[in-house]
Amino acid sequence: MKTIENIILSLLIIGIIFILSTGIPTGSVQLMTVTGNSMEPTITARDVILVDTAETQPVIGDIVSYYYTFEENERLIVTHRIVGIEKGGYRTKGDAYAEPDDYTVSPEDVVGVMLFRIPYFGSLIHFAGTSKGFLTLVIFPASILIIQELIEIRGSMRR
Repeated sequence: MKTIENIILSLLIIGIIFILSTGIPTGSVQLMTVTGNSMEPTITARDVILVDTAETQPVIGDIVSYYYTFEENERLIVTHRIVGIEKGGYRTKGDAYAEPDDYTVSPEDVVGVMLFRIPYFGSLIHFAGTSKGFLTLVIFPASILIIQELIEIRGSMRR
């Protein structure tokens, strides 16, 4: 029984550390979750990507993350592949699309170049951001551990 408890506790700690690490800056390397499907099949919404923010000279073929302001004046980070370099910046395209984006990305808007992706961990992070995910991944396991500790304390008080 103790082995199962240790395994559950270890998985819980690893999961929480991984989820929290996506929001903590780690120098020139940053973990990012993906929300759209514009880069499928290369990157999916179930993936986490590792981005090198120190890379300032991306080349054609690199996958870059950059800031883009949408029509709703919402500034978000987009991750697309560089398909051309122009005087004003970079021409990008999502792998799932036939045509390049209808805008040019200025070098100042580039967050960094993708190093690699971690498949499926994005699903866990997106799930953890929901109320059901928070209950399942944090509250429920923590409650189990608290109840187990209370049972052990009660047992040691009876001795």
